[in-house]
Amino acid sequence: MKKFSISKGFTLIEILTVISILSVIGAITVSVITITLRTTKKSDVLEIARQESDTALTQMVKNIRYAQSLDNPTSCVTSSSVNSITVTSVTTRIQTTYSCTAGTIKANNISLFNTNALQVTSCSFVCTQPTLNDPPTITIQYTLKPASTGVFSETNFTLPFQSSVTMRNVQ
Repeated sequence: MKKFSISKGFTLIEILTVISILSVIGAITVSVITITLRTTKKSDVLEIARQESDTALTQMVKNIRYAQSLDNPTSCVTSSSVNSITVTSVTTRIQTTYSCTAGTIKANNISLFNTNALQVTSCSFVCTQPTLNDPPTITIQYTLKPASTGVFSETNFTLPFQSSVTMRNVQ
């Protein structure tokens, strides 16, 4: 009688099953890592845009709030939306013109944003003043988007910003 020897090893079906299970686990892992990296990229891009916008908006609000006079438009009794405003500083007596031009907001023709990274898509200044005795209130509105649109959705966004400031030192 012949004795059958018991072989030690794996069958082809067992090996293929393990390979397919490991492939599925690997694909899921790569997918999760990719989604995580893309989400992190979007968070970083949005945070940079918010920081730049906050800096520019804070500078405009501070200069307008403490300005000595509103030079252009001269009166806001009739509420009007304009593309630029001009104020004169109390301390330095220097005029500053904030304008919406060429996809950015400028202060005396100097862009307040990194135009290589961000573009202003809509921008306006709304000036309101109930009576001539009341101080004018300037509302700044603009929307930011990336200067160059990428292939991936995480680099494409629009961020609206708005702030209202009442002038304190208008004479």
